[in-house]
Amino acid sequence: MPAQRPDIFQFTDFREYLRLRYAAEKTDSPRFSHRFVAEKVGASSTGWFSDILKGRITLTGVYSVKLAKLLELKPNEEDFFQTLVHYGQAGSLEEKNHYLEKILAFKELKIDLVGKDKFEYYSKWYHAAIRELLLFYPYRGDFADLARRLSPSIRPEQAKKAVQLLDRLNLIAVDPNGIYRPTAAILKKDAAIKSIHLENFLKANMELGVQALDRYPKEERDISSVTVSLEAEDFEKAREDIKALRKRLLALSEKPGTKKRVYQCNFQVFPLSREVEEK
Repeated sequence: MPAQRPDIFQFTDFREYLRLRYAAEKTDSPRFSHRFVAEKVGASSTGWFSDILKGRITLTGVYSVKLAKLLELKPNEEDFFQTLVHYGQAGSLEEKNHYLEKILAFKELKIDLVGKDKFEYYSKWYHAAIRELLLFYPYRGDFADLARRLSPSIRPEQAKKAVQLLDRLNLIAVDPNGIYRPTAAILKKDAAIKSIHLENFLKANMELGVQALDRYPKEERDISSVTVSLEAEDFEKAREDIKALRKRLLALSEKPGTKKRVYQCNFQVFPLSREVEEK
């Protein structure tokens, strides 16, 4: 009985698809080896396919087309495969978003595979801000008023769509008094959330941080910077300290009391130089 080939529309990682597809082909035909694949696509190295699977080299256009032909992909499957390749090898967040939107456009794709609503949630800063605001703001359906309460303010139609999205994701619900409330005080990070969703979220909030320098007086914000040199173990210690501070801030947000404002806290530690090799 032939091995069952994986459905390409169940994947967002083209390398994972190729690994499982290779295993199926290998089961049916022992001659289907890495060397065999390399020869069929015209690669100069017998380890070419292994390097592709391990991400050591990129899958370029010509070889991508030849590989799709070798796997006998149907036209719509080949289009999807090529989109996955572009998405998986995109160099910037803008490119990733571009190809992820193309992935979402395939009607054969199961939406929950990528998390279309979650992608939308993390793509705008005000989705999280509204969810947090509803912890203490008695919202009953006035989109215009809700939109004005954010800083910077958004359009009423954006507020309406945000509330609808939060409702679809079961992040908010209407209480017995007709007031929209978050279903949980703290929104925990979902392990299934893809990195691109969080990258979009972080980028949006970093951009807000830049704008905050002009938008708020120094009495209403705390923005600072320090440039330091660190050993590897000290960098890890700094990450642990920041993690502990995040937990402390979450604990403060859960403390009983009358809250009047939502704050965004960004933490950034990143290299400003390349490593210097010891001679």
